[in-house]
Amino acid sequence: MGTFLKVTFEARYAGSEEKNQKKSKVIRYIADNLRDMPWQESISSQLRKVDGHHTNLYLVLRLFDIKDIEEGKLKSFARYKKKEDKLVVDQMLIINEYSDLPEDEMRIKMCDEIFEYVKEILIKYKDRFQDFDVIAFIPLLKERIEKIKANELVIVASNW
Repeated sequence: MGTFLKVTFEARYAGSEEKNQKKSKVIRYIADNLRDMPWQESISSQLRKVDGHHTNLYLVLRLFDIKDIEEGKLKSFARYKKKEDKLVVDQMLIINEYSDLPEDEMRIKMCDEIFEYVKEILIKYKDRFQDFDVIAFIPLLKERIEKIKANELVIVASNW
């Protein structure tokens, strides 16, 4: 049935080269495992009726310094594009809340925050989708997030 979820990220400097590398490794691992094509293919038929490679969800993760967020008055947002039957979710994460954590704690905290926000937005926009079963997707997303939190997946982080 195809893929339905695209994930990208933008991450600012975390304060030191060591923190920056750790942050980059974690966010890449999360993004790569959410956009994994075999996983999406395996659940797509449960979520969509129409066969095709149509993106229903586009997730942008931004890790910014609190100072930049406040100065720029930046915030998370979501927007449904009816013509494309696509929900764009742009989530701001405060890098300062993660940069001093060990890698495992960083991954767990980031996953929890991402899941909670995305779940809230999906529920809010669930009735707008023409061909995507949000209610069926949420537990599948939760299961995937739990595997990412546990560092169970073997997808090697991309070089983006």
